[in-house]
Amino acid sequence: MTVTDFEKYLSFAIKDYAQDKIIAGTWNEADAISLATKSFNELLPKGKDTNNEYLYSIEEDALDEKVGFLWVHINKTLQDSKFFIYDFIIFDEFRNQGYGRQTIACLEEKAKEMDVSQIDLHVFAHNEGAIHLYEKTGFVATDISMSKQIN
Repeated sequence: MTVTDFEKYLSFAIKDYAQDKIIAGTWNEADAISLATKSFNELLPKGKDTNNEYLYSIEEDALDEKVGFLWVHINKTLQDSKFFIYDFIIFDEFRNQGYGRQTIACLEEKAKEMDVSQIDLHVFAHNEGAIHLYEKTGFVATDISMSKQIN
């Protein structure tokens, strides 16, 4: 990911994350942008050059165009290495065209190259398209959080 792409990514990723947290009922609208900005700043203190963070622009060579972004964290221990997908965006106009599946396949190849044994992620329950993609590419639910609003 170039510096320009990173700036573009942040310009909408923070807003998207804030909106997801509002929809999920985790944050209120008044605080969501500042909380999302704080989260990104804490997780990426050196921007795109933060250690153990891999930020990719997803490109379609035939179109010479970017179709999305992927942010992956690597957690290395003495026993094991795992990827965690922090963010995965396929732009609206490119969804349902196979780019998500292709990106997951490329990430799996990268994992093999880096001797990474597992890829984990979190997906918001309201994001049915992402859930479908992850299930279709072999991910299984390992933990489900639920809540009930009391009025």
